[in-house]
Amino acid sequence: MKYELSLKQKQKLILTPQLYQSINILQLNLVELKVLIDKELVENPLLEINQEASSMVEKISQEENSNSRTEEPERNIEGDNFFDWLSYLKEKNYPPYSLPGSRLEKENSYENFIYYKESLHEYLLAQLGLVINNNTDYKIGEYLIGNIDDNGYLTFSLDDISGDLNIKRDKIEKILFLIQSFDPPGVGARNLEECLLIQAKYLGLNDVNLETIIKKHLNDLARKAYKKIAKDLKISVFEVQSLADIIKRTFDPKPGREIGDLKEIKYIIPDLTVMKKGEDEYRVFLNDTYLPQIRINSQYQKILDVNNNNSSIVAERLTKRKNISDHEIKDTIKYIEGKLSSARSLLKGIEHRKRTVYQIAEIIVNYQKDFLDEGILYIKPLTLKEVADRLNIHESTVCRAISNKIIQTPRGFLKMNFFFSKGVDMKSGGIVSTDKVKSIIKEYIDNEDHLKPWSDQKLTDLLSKKKGINISRRTVTKYREILEISPSNLRKRFCV
Repeated sequence: MKYELSLKQKQKLILTPQLYQSINILQLNLVELKVLIDKELVENPLLEINQEASSMVEKISQEENSNSRTEEPERNIEGDNFFDWLSYLKEKNYPPYSLPGSRLEKENSYENFIYYKESLHEYLLAQLGLVINNNTDYKIGEYLIGNIDDNGYLTFSLDDISGDLNIKRDKIEKILFLIQSFDPPGVGARNLEECLLIQAKYLGLNDVNLETIIKKHLNDLARKAYKKIAKDLKISVFEVQSLADIIKRTFDPKPGREIGDLKEIKYIIPDLTVMKKGEDEYRVFLNDTYLPQIRINSQYQKILDVNNNNSSIVAERLTKRKNISDHEIKDTIKYIEGKLSSARSLLKGIEHRKRTVYQIAEIIVNYQKDFLDEGILYIKPLTLKEVADRLNIHESTVCRAISNKIIQTPRGFLKMNFFFSKGVDMKSGGIVSTDKVKSIIKEYIDNEDHLKPWSDQKLTDLLSKKKGINISRRTVTKYREILEISPSNLRKRFCV
């Protein structure tokens, strides 16, 4: 075996920090981009908000408040008031000999706060305090409530709780029955059967057949084995169907969900808006008003531009200050130059994102004009490659550009990737969008005979004979499942 060293020249692609940042910016939606810009405005002193590009509302607001604010005098960069970079770095706890990374802490924003809502446990404890005065009983109730999950079910057995508290089971069961009378109906149940029976009692539904179905036939009910239930109860299938409808529409199998179900309120902020102009034209608008309009401070850029070798001006200004070593001056200039490069990279990335997203949106709108005019049945198949070829860019660029982006159209708020879908072959030789095929399947099922719902094979035959669409039964099954529609045996109904 022989070992040797050799030098070789080869070319390879290297992802530069600037290119990496541009790629990341491209796949951000509007809200995420605003967070990034706000973060950079705090971290990079060379960036500033471009007041001239601010909205008219902001200008009016500034004029109204001008009398109550003292305007900051413009810095004279060429004079003695040149910005004290060393002081700035010390105030920010940045050592002058190193380039700082991201030190931005999470900001306190009103957008990050959500309103307080009472939890299920708090809600139940409040009711417990109204009906129990005895300390021992209250502690038992408190322990029971502490073992009720978010869905409203008691997760521990009474025997285990009896052992933990060293209290007789009968005493604990008595307090549990009291809790089961609390709101929401069904809370404190130990299983689904008990939960539904509690709700039936609360609603005053004293039907023997309903009670029997809950006690003995919940599994049959889930499988829609109505004939088996009817035979056991000696009633008609139509009566079973009616009772099943009552259970489905009136009862809540997870009663605790509605109490303390704290969800953050989210608002949709579209990245683009499509508006109709005239009868045949649609126009695309970028929603830039949501973003702060930023720029590099032109005065600092002028004297800090490394390409023009003006960094010597910075050194000259810093040298005038006492107790500043050459090493500190060198590292401070390096830090400033790094921030200037970072600011330029950010602005280029934002501009590239705007241009790419807008161009893709224009192609989508022009291509899917029939959908915007007529609806889902007129959507056309469109692939990433087709758009990429038109713009002479890579498919991955298109994929990143449409990622998590929302577009507001006359048809509602839609994700940009909604407009992209593969096609299904037609007998005529053309191609139809998969979204259109799904819509047709849903339309057939919505209008089917509930006593004899269409099977997947029957849906396949209908698509082939009536619509001329070549599609397999397995594909129809796949689309039906994507639409979250049950198979034919579970869609069957014995009464309307």
